[in-house]
Amino acid sequence: ASTLFSFCRGSKASKTEVFLFQHTLVRLLSLMNALCLQTLESGTECIELAGSFRFEVLNSSELDIETQNAILLSPCKVECTFQMIQNLIIDAHTSGVLGVAPPILTRSFQQIGSGLVVYADSKKLSCGPLPAAYKAITNFILGCGLVYVPMATAASTDTVAGCFAWAGGCTFLLWFMHGVAEALDNPFMKRARCLDTPSMQRHLNLLLLQLVQQAQMPTPGMGAGTGVGSEPTPMPSMDEICLSTWQQSMREI
Repeated sequence: ASTLFSFCRGSKASKTEVFLFQHTLVRLLSLMNALCLQTLESGTECIELAGSFRFEVLNSSELDIETQNAILLSPCKVECTFQMIQNLIIDAHTSGVLGVAPPILTRSFQQIGSGLVVYADSKKLSCGPLPAAYKAITNFILGCGLVYVPMATAASTDTVAGCFAWAGGCTFLLWFMHGVAEALDNPFMKRARCLDTPSMQRHLNLLLLQLVQQAQMPTPGMGAGTGVGSEPTPMPSMDEICLSTWQQSMREI
């Protein structure tokens, strides 16, 4: 998104067209990221945007009705939104909104495509279940331990308290490690408590909003007092900075 906003600096189109492109882009990016997180969290391809959807999106209701209906009715909402973003970029380049050569514009497609590849790799963890044979053998071993550990501890201990402590401790550790492995099987799930996905979505929205604000900023330049033939002022060394800080602290004392 940052490179696409920079490409708009040399646009030959009107300010209204550039404004609509930028705001449509940030809304689609925010919506696609939220859909990615929701899919990874639910562990299924078919997600509903009503009820269980708990991620903040940048005013997706301001998109046109055709776009909203296409995403809502699509069985693969992430891929549908991704294709819409690519179509938006191509149409913006054709209309002159993106004032950049096609070979340079391909870098943006590579960056967006790499994000979709990362999403596909992450989906293998959330949507790919463990083999049924592995689950059956694991549960069988845990069941055997649940029966054998109390019998073994009863034969090797003399007191009831010691038998209870050893049997309960060993059984609890086995089932606890099994529960941790099952929770880490999908770190995106809400009950796993591994990743704070709503905070990740809010952080992305903040970055997109900052990007929209910085798009209207003027081009950086030098101060008015800097001459054409003047040389740049050298930066102070680290020893000079430390000495200046030490002298300032001594004055305060």
